[in-house]
Amino acid sequence: MNKQEFIQCVTRYLKDRGDRKQVASPRRTFHISDDEGNRKAFTVRHTDQKIPYTIEDVTAIVESCMDVLLLLLSKGEPVTFRSFGSFGLKYRKGRQVKMPNTGELVDVKGRYNPFFACGRDLRLSAKVYEMSLEDGTMADLPLSSFDIDAEEAE
Repeated sequence: MNKQEFIQCVTRYLKDRGDRKQVASPRRTFHISDDEGNRKAFTVRHTDQKIPYTIEDVTAIVESCMDVLLLLLSKGEPVTFRSFGSFGLKYRKGRQVKMPNTGELVDVKGRYNPFFACGRDLRLSAKVYEMSLEDGTMADLPLSSFDIDAEEAE
């Protein structure tokens, strides 16, 4: 699943859950005057509306999350999502590697590599997927309704 398909799935998920963003309406002031020239100001504020998230909204949210994650990792800070997993950097020590062609030893410098450690809920999701493959009940999983159709992708 690529990023665009992921965004479409998140958008559809938000719509199915009924999550909506709140949009505030501005206050409006009306000036009413009568026949004698008396003016009265009335301030009207419409109730706030809740509208569904659009693909553009979800795209901005997902890209912002990814940018913040990359920014934090570039500063060396680990990022943990409780029961989903944690992202971080691990230092890999320098070592000597034998070249397969020539057989000579080459020094490889130590460096930081990104890592992801999955959490409990992610491991359980993998177990549910594994069990559904064994039982043949893959179609009954809740996320199967989020498959991307070719028509919707266009």
